This record gives sequence, structure tokens and C-alpha cells, in this order.
Amino acid sequence: MISLLYVDLFCGAGGTSTGVELACVSDEQCAKVVACVNHDKNAIASHAANHPDALHFTEDIRTLELSSLVAHVNRMKQIYPEAHVVLWASLECTNFSKAKGGLPRDADSRTLAEHLFRYIEALNPSYIQIENVEEFMSWGDMDANGKPISKDKGRLYERWKRNVKSYGYEFEHKILNAADYGAFTSRRRFFGQFAAKGLPITWPEPSHCKDGKIDMFCNLEKWRPVKDVLDLQDEGESIFNRKKPLADKTLERIFAGLVKFVAGGKDSFMIKWNSMSRNGGYNAPGIDEPCPVVSCQNRLGIANVHFLSKYYSGDPYSKNIPVSGPAHTIKCKDNHALVTSDFLAAYYSNGDNTSSVNSPCPTVSTKDRFNYVQPQFLCSYNFNDAGKDINAPSPTILTKDRLSLIAPVFIDQQYGQSKPASANQPLGCVTANPKYALVTPWLMNTNFSNVGSSLEQPAQTITANRKHHYLMNPQYQSAGSSIDNPCFTLIARMDKTPPYFISTKHGVYAFHNYYGWLSEVIQKRPVFIFKDVDSLCPPIWKIINFMVLYQIVDIKMRMLKIPELKRIMGFPEDYVLIGTQAEKKKYIGNAVEVNMARVLCEAVSRKLRELRKVAA
Repeated sequence: MISLLYVDLFCGAGGTSTGVELACVSDEQCAKVVACVNHDKNAIASHAANHPDALHFTEDIRTLELSSLVAHVNRMKQIYPEAHVVLWASLECTNFSKAKGGLPRDADSRTLAEHLFRYIEALNPSYIQIENVEEFMSWGDMDANGKPISKDKGRLYERWKRNVKSYGYEFEHKILNAADYGAFTSRRRFFGQFAAKGLPITWPEPSHCKDGKIDMFCNLEKWRPVKDVLDLQDEGESIFNRKKPLADKTLERIFAGLVKFVAGGKDSFMIKWNSMSRNGGYNAPGIDEPCPVVSCQNRLGIANVHFLSKYYSGDPYSKNIPVSGPAHTIKCKDNHALVTSDFLAAYYSNGDNTSSVNSPCPTVSTKDRFNYVQPQFLCSYNFNDAGKDINAPSPTILTKDRLSLIAPVFIDQQYGQSKPASANQPLGCVTANPKYALVTPWLMNTNFSNVGSSLEQPAQTITANRKHHYLMNPQYQSAGSSIDNPCFTLIARMDKTPPYFISTKHGVYAFHNYYGWLSEVIQKRPVFIFKDVDSLCPPIWKIINFMVLYQIVDIKMRMLKIPELKRIMGFPEDYVLIGTQAEKKKYIGNAVEVNMARVLCEAVSRKLRELRKVAA
């Protein structure tokens, strides 16, 4: 049963309308888009191609003659007599958003909300739903230079809200994050609801949270990673020796992403940076460090580092995000890039390859390179003597006690002198607060999250290569985002400031000279050699030094593709967009995240049905 009839103002290519049409309660469609208004002919053409049943007006909302719209809405109310009319307005956000930076605001654009009053008077909607950036609530006066006056912050917003409420509406608002409702983007937006007196205002319950949460009060899944909707096979083009060199700011953002997602953050990066030996070589890092030692022997495995990089102004360290979570806000212009890093990681070195059973297991290679080790053995403190199997004869017993029995399972006593105790002996005094812990060996999985598993369980999947990616975000002061998180917010200006997918390729560096390190892969194939190294900009030198430090021989980058952007914003695969590439990206970035419109519509419809059942 149709409970809500939507009039979609500023409809764009149809994010809100798509979500509304997908909304269901009890497996039954609960809402319908009956009319939409937008001034962009290609946006309306895209909307009409996907929502042919709606009445389309290619008009500016400020000048549209409303008689045709009113007549059509009245006809729909006769067809669906129990349905409530919803006036949805995704007001233009550019001149409110912090993405505008310090640029002057367009005063006319900021007053579009004032033009809703004649729609309210003509349609008398049961609900008015508003979507905008968080900064909409700071709408206030501007000075002669087009800059907001700080002391008047929020004054015009409060006046506008009071004027709408004077028509007899109740009002509530919330800041909602699309990732909390199952989206692939962590797009935070202001949502306001005006309801006619006697009608409920309700909000959708979150289904996800950043790290996931299960307890007696809730069952929230972890945020959906953006990597699920990215084409990780397409790594793009090397950032070196391009026909048009990358801008310094772009290189700074790439470097920030490398520090965050390859080195594991600034702290880890500094630890690695300072791990030099006296002769200039690198000390072998532990398996908890960003990259293991790379040797010249045939014991190497391929891996990729991937992240999303945002292409906006600001501090580069906040421009990159992992692909393991939701994307950030998608805007109208293409300002995300996928960055990929391939590297060769040595599984073994020439030194002592034995490791304690109290440490995580080393990397499992594609060849059989492990021997079974007796979990109990004798440890001799003589010279460089290794452990002895307890099933073999004991080493020479000296006058001093130099033999110890090693057992991987013991009790960790967390009081007194905190000495470990054997699991074969009676347990000490049990105190009111838990002070004992059972310590057992476990197997570390070095893929992605590095989550360990019990030796009593089957081993996790052993892969031939390890994948890492991140997204570069050019907005604000972002270091980007991991592809294991939702994508950052995509904006309308993606043709000027596009997001990028970043990947890097690892190998072995050949030599060092006055100008810095130049690279050569292990097969002696040059990846990047600069003829005029004196002309290189400082960000390039930082990247090259980082590459030497982490054995990276190439870095690739590409912009996110339209199918990927559509998936991030929740559009169906077959959704039709009409226009140039720049226009399509603009429509995606301007769109309301589809899933947010759906869950909000479902929440209101569900509440109305519950009230109708109570009244019956």
C-alpha cells in the first residue's frame, strides 16, 4: 500500500527518487515519486529515463508556475486517497558547505530555502523533508565580500525554521551518517522533518557502526568497506614520467597516503625511517612492522597497497582513506583516485628464522618452508646453542644450571612479581578481581586485518599475494581513506578535484647517489629514471625516499570510474545517466545517497501504518 507521495524538488539525476521507489514495508512498496523539478535538462533526462511514471518539470524552482504541479498532485491523491504528500527539498549545498573553503558565497543560492513557502501554500504537504550539509544550520548574513558574518551564524536558519513552523508544522532534525545505514560512503548530512500536526516524526534505526557492536541492546554490523564496489584489477597509470606531471599538492597527498596506509601511520613510519644500521643497510623489521625485509633471493611474494585519495585542497594527511570502509561523501566533481602499491616481500632472510611460539607465525609462502617444532623443548644458554627436542638426549649438563624446559602453554599471573606459572601445577590464590590469564600459541593471518586464529582451528586461506589499497581525497585536510572503510563524501566538483585510487609496486632498489635513490626492479628493468633530477620537486623526493625505505618501485593512480561512483552512492548497476563524463560525475556527487532516502521513507511509512492499525 502506498503511504507517501513524494514531490522531489532539486531532484537531480534521482538519488532521492530512487531510494523512495525502492522503499518497502512488509515486502510491499510504500511510497511513490509523483513529480520532480530541476533546471538541468540532462539531469531531468536522466531522471525520466529511470523514473518514467513521474511528472517532470525542467524549470528553476523559483520561477515554476505551480498550477500544473498542483493539479497532478491532486489527481495522485484521488488515486491514493490514504497517502500523505511529502515535499522533499535537497537544497543547493555548495554555498553552505565547508567544501567551499574560504571562497565567497553566492547569496542568491543561499536563499533558495525561502522559495519553499509558495510550494507549501500551494500543495499543503503533510510532510516537508529537507536534506543538506551540516553547515546549513549556520546559515546567516554575509558581508560585502560574500563572506559569512560569524556573529550572525545561524540567524537566517532559525528565522526560516520559525516561518515554516508557522504553517502548523512540528519540526525535528538529525545529522545522519549514511555508513550507519549500510552505505558505502560515510556521507554526513543534515536531515530535517516538518510534520503537520497530529502526524508522527520518526527516524530510521542504524544498522551498522564503525567497528560493529553486538550486545543485549543492539546488533550492529561493521561499516561496509568501499573495496567491495571498486575494480581493484584496474590500478591505473604510474605517477612518474607522465605527459602532464602531477601537481605538487597531489604528490603531497600521495605521500600522506603512503605514510598512513603503507607505513601504518606517522609513528610506524618514523620507527622504520630510523631503523638504519651503521653501514646504511636496513635492520630486518618484525612482522608487526609495515614491510618485512626484501632480499635478493627467489623468496618473494607479490602484494598490493590500495587506498582512495581525495583531490581537494588542504592538509594532505587527511586526504587519504582506506578501501576497507565506506567512501567519504561523493560530490559532483570527480575528486577521488584509487592508488595501488605492488611490492615484493621476502618471507625469509639468511639469519635465524626460528621464532618463539609466543610470537605470531611468520608469513606462509607458496612453497613448503616450515618444519614442525616440538611445542616443548629444552633451551640451552650455552653460546649460540638452539633449543633441543625433549625426545632427544639432553645437552651437556654443566655445574651451573643452564637448561630450561620451555612450554608454550602457561598461566600469566598478573599480581605480585607477575611470574608465569606452569599449567601443570595447581593454580595460586584466586582473588576477587581476575588476575590470571591462560597463554597459548596462535597463528597470525598476515592478510588484511592481521587477525590471529587458534591452533585448534583450521588455518585461514593462504594467498600468494597480499593486497592493500587506499583512496586519495583532495578535500580539506584529508590523508585519504582505506578501502576497508566506507568512502569519504563525494562532492559535485569531481571534474576539478577528483578522488583517486592509489596503488604501489614494491621491489629492490639498485643504487644511491648525490641526487637520491633511483630504482630498478629485481629483473633489472627500470621503472622510473629521471633524466634531469635537478628539476624534480620536493614532494617527488619525499616519495622517492619513502619508496627506497619501503622497497617500492612504482606507484600507480587513477580516478574512480562512473560505475564505481554509482555503486558508492547506492545507485543500481543499470541506472541510466545522460550527459558528458563531467556531468555524470556531477549528478552522482549532487545526489542524495540512495539508501538514506530509502530508510528514511521506510521509517515514516512504517510508523504511519502502525498508527493506522491502532486507529482501526
